[in-house]
Amino acid sequence: MNKYRDGTYLSSMAHDEDVAARQWQFAYREALGPAMLMTVLILIVLFLATFTLTGPLGTHDLTLLQRLAHFGIGAFLCAPLGYTKYVVVLYVTRFRPPSQIALAVAGGVLMASLPSTAIVYAVDTLIRAHVPSYGLPKMYLFVASSMLLCTAFTHYRIGQLLKKGPDGSPVATTPADESGRAANAGGGTSPPAVADRAVGGPPSMFFDRLPLEVGRDIIYLKMSDHYVEVVTTAGHCNILMRFADAITELGDRGVRVHRSYWVAYAHVEGWIRRNQRALLRLSGAHTVPVSRTYLNPARAAFAQHRVLTDTIGRSPTKDD
Repeated sequence: MNKYRDGTYLSSMAHDEDVAARQWQFAYREALGPAMLMTVLILIVLFLATFTLTGPLGTHDLTLLQRLAHFGIGAFLCAPLGYTKYVVVLYVTRFRPPSQIALAVAGGVLMASLPSTAIVYAVDTLIRAHVPSYGLPKMYLFVASSMLLCTAFTHYRIGQLLKKGPDGSPVATTPADESGRAANAGGGTSPPAVADRAVGGPPSMFFDRLPLEVGRDIIYLKMSDHYVEVVTTAGHCNILMRFADAITELGDRGVRVHRSYWVAYAHVEGWIRRNQRALLRLSGAHTVPVSRTYLNPARAAFAQHRVLTDTIGRSPTKDD
């Protein structure tokens, strides 16, 4: 059994489903990324080459060029329709469990196959200059099976990408409750809530997302697309979530100093000016940029929380 955020307990299976569901919340964004669009394009080319060479649906009596035109025009018109439907389904079902998302995707493909069948049938009729001998049901089965196969591979590929951060490292989804139980079983001394208080403030749900090996002593956060890179005194990991949500969950433990950076008060050591740019020196020889937009609010926040920020040279007043 695993303790959940509201104090209730979930079975291990329910917990695993919850972790997977959080990963799939950004699947629609991954689907619109250049890597996936290129994958889909390659799949379309492979299907087009296969159908052109094999001549399914009685197209073997057409010339190679006619078959290429037949399936090429059909793919050009149907692929955007099917993929748009796929992305919309991912967005609408983004908070559902992965199994429900997969079922919704399959249903969406079957629905998108209806207009796609009509398109392919019309193209075939124009190329042959007469109505094809096979019926619409046979055409629908062919189109639907092709689209399902292509979508299944695409869906699997997105699932693999969602398990990794932008640098290829695994995305952290292990909750602190489970990590804390593992630590205690192995002789650990601090439950998650105690570790949270050790770094300032009341317990935060953000720490539920960190794996045990990186600890709880956060130095800074960095936004990278729809991932948040968490750098701690013990290591780093990537978490699949919105940067603004991560900052909100961490509360007053630190301050945002850049569009893509948040720093913990406890690890700010001083200012650095480099090439007319303001940077913060942090624990562990880390430095992060401070943008003009966040410079004055950050300085005010540091003063309010009495953070040690010894000035190197003159105190920064502007930033590029």
